[in-house]
Amino acid sequence: MASVGFVKKDIGDLTHMDKDLKKFNKDGTELNLTPKIDRSRQGNYYQKYLEDSSRFDPSPDDLKCELQLQALGVFEPLNFLVDYGKFKKEILPYADKWVPYLRREGISNDREGLLLMGLEGDSPSDSLSMPEARKRAGRKLSETEFSTPTQLYKDLTCLHPILDFFQPLGRTMLVKVNAGGWFPPHKDWPMLTRDTFRIVIFIGSKVDNETYEWEMEGKRWPIKQNRAYYIDTRKTHRTHSWTDGSIHCVVNVPKTWENVIKLMSMTRYV
Repeated sequence: MASVGFVKKDIGDLTHMDKDLKKFNKDGTELNLTPKIDRSRQGNYYQKYLEDSSRFDPSPDDLKCELQLQALGVFEPLNFLVDYGKFKKEILPYADKWVPYLRREGISNDREGLLLMGLEGDSPSDSLSMPEARKRAGRKLSETEFSTPTQLYKDLTCLHPILDFFQPLGRTMLVKVNAGGWFPPHKDWPMLTRDTFRIVIFIGSKVDNETYEWEMEGKRWPIKQNRAYYIDTRKTHRTHSWTDGSIHCVVNVPKTWENVIKLMSMTRYV
């Protein structure tokens, strides 16, 4: 069989092709792989509590904010819609700047991203996921440390009405999940002491139920194109794309009482 693209060698069967796609990006560049996650360590909150109990002791503000957030659904639509025509024009200069998102060793998973809010000096193509950012910084990081707008943030004025409303923000990024791309079932720091809550904006025409699945609490949640949602990502959730170019913006909003009230004020249904 003739060689295929970047592989630069004959491919005997799909198994060999799959192995190569676990090591190389679609353009032939070698992936900067992250080791597979140690799930026994990640979910061992008791061990983490023994190591540093301060991370688990909720403050009065934590309790106040979390109690108020319980008034919302786990997948709550917000009163904000992206102007998709404007987004397409503003994202066009970044068409070749998308970078692989947290590719792990031995796993083929076609996800890409661009950074809107990062660490000081970050570009839109710098580390998007927390494991990659911690590796680059050489230390533990919190979501709220990603408080510097990148050039992409400045250029995507179509998102400013909602993003500027909550400034200063934490780590915020565009995630593009291509056909077959997925996020496994997981929780995003489910403790009362989380320092941010998450808003997700589903952008474009490839994010509805037929093309992109967001499953939480045992059901697939209906998604309206270009709408923003508050999503309680402390709950177990997983996602999967059936097509190329499913884009969503993940916004980490610092969990302050003022921001909780702002969120309550922009729900779709009052």
